[in-house]
Amino acid sequence: MNERFINGLETIKQYVTEEEALRMVEHDALANIAPDLRKMIIEFAYGDIYSRPGLDAKSRALVVITAVVTQGAEPQTKTHITRGLHAGLTPTEIVEALLQLVPYIGFPRVQNALTIAQQVFQEKQLIVQK
Repeated sequence: MNERFINGLETIKQYVTEEEALRMVEHDALANIAPDLRKMIIEFAYGDIYSRPGLDAKSRALVVITAVVTQGAEPQTKTHITRGLHAGLTPTEIVEALLQLVPYIGFPRVQNALTIAQQVFQEKQLIVQK
């Protein structure tokens, strides 16, 4: 493992459990068709970008959640909402950030994202404070 990969793995641990970080490395679902993708995600996204100074893990997670929602990337929305919670975001912060997107990306994408958020919150038995 090179330094970027190790740095990426350490950074990921701010957003996922230790078990999930190991699972990301050991059980890559796309390894049979794109074996380098996981390495790219760990080295570039987490090792180079997520580890930059200037934003804390919560702020960075909120930016990523809004980015994937804007793209309409629903599987990644679930992943990053979960990671945002692990990084310290509250359900209320996530909901408010999603509502803030309505004038920019529209009601359908925000409704889809809120449905995903609701599923994640229910799985984790979390309540949105109103």
